[in-house]
Amino acid sequence: MTNLPLTGVQESAPQLTFVTKICGAGSCPTVYRTDRDTYVVQGYTVTAEATGLDIPAGEQLVEIPAALLAEALKAAS
Repeated sequence: MTNLPLTGVQESAPQLTFVTKICGAGSCPTVYRTDRDTYVVQGYTVTAEATGLDIPAGEQLVEIPAALLAEALKAAS
């Protein structure tokens, strides 16, 4: 995979398919699979300044519960 932003490489928005979430109802951290063989994660935004990282334009840091990642791995296999 290249380090180019996917939105810059692809002309259309990805089609999302729900993979998993760990809350019962409402909006919460969620993992989606795309039609581009990638994943989109809905989570809590963490600023680059808060972490001391240098994040390229077009990228963001997103925090998700470890349990959500574990469930996503199970669902993807």
